[in-house]
Amino acid sequence: PVLWTQYFPTDPDLLEWAFGEDLRAGIIKSPFDIHDVWPSSYSANTNEILWGAKVAARIPWVACVVRLSSYECGMDQPTYTPVQQIVERSGTLFFSFQDLDSTKPAGSVKIRVETITHYLEKYAAGIIEKKKAAMPPGCPLPSRQSAATA
Repeated sequence: PVLWTQYFPTDPDLLEWAFGEDLRAGIIKSPFDIHDVWPSSYSANTNEILWGAKVAARIPWVACVVRLSSYECGMDQPTYTPVQQIVERSGTLFFSFQDLDSTKPAGSVKIRVETITHYLEKYAAGIIEKKKAAMPPGCPLPSRQSAATA
């Protein structure tokens, strides 16, 4: 499945599970706080991109992040490296579609999609298990077992 940052569920119990440790330690002031990774947040778009990276890095079932961008310049350009570092530090795969061949992008996209598919097939299960082991117990999302018995 594909999950866009804008559609990530922001239920208080899920955010507490994902960010509670940092909240209690005073690292962040709210689950939406990005000051620990980006001290000068002046753009809503930049804030959303960085928050999405933090969420993707924490949520165990996100095994891969694909960043789509029309250009490699503008206000979001400085976020490329921090976003990649946040995501990869968690062991999550990171791919970027920001420098596609503008004259014949179909071949470039096809190769990248094949590459992403290969890495997901090879590593996704291990990434998910590693990230699940690093998270606190009590995930508010229903597990397959609890959903099957409901």
